[in-house]
Amino acid sequence: MDFLSAFSWINIRFLLDGLLVTLQVAVVSIILSFIIGGILGTLRFMKIPVISTIVMFVVDIIRNLPLLLIIFFTYFALPQIGIQLSIFWSAVVAMTI
Repeated sequence: MDFLSAFSWINIRFLLDGLLVTLQVAVVSIILSFIIGGILGTLRFMKIPVISTIVMFVVDIIRNLPLLLIIFFTYFALPQIGIQLSIFWSAVVAMTI
């Protein structure tokens, strides 16, 4: 079986819709990541030791979590504690973190 026999032109619309959603999630996540990263970076390098230490600790913990764990947490665990997000926003939150 080669690629052309496995690929159906009937499904091209679904593939393009998926590409659009992927690009939307990526763009929104990148913008939010820059904003949050700028804020946390500024707080990290302030001369207030307590805030700097807390930000350093939180960033180190989040950087060491696997992305799949963060995705599962935002999609499955947040609704259990009462935070309802759509699939799109669950993906955006997971990628932004």
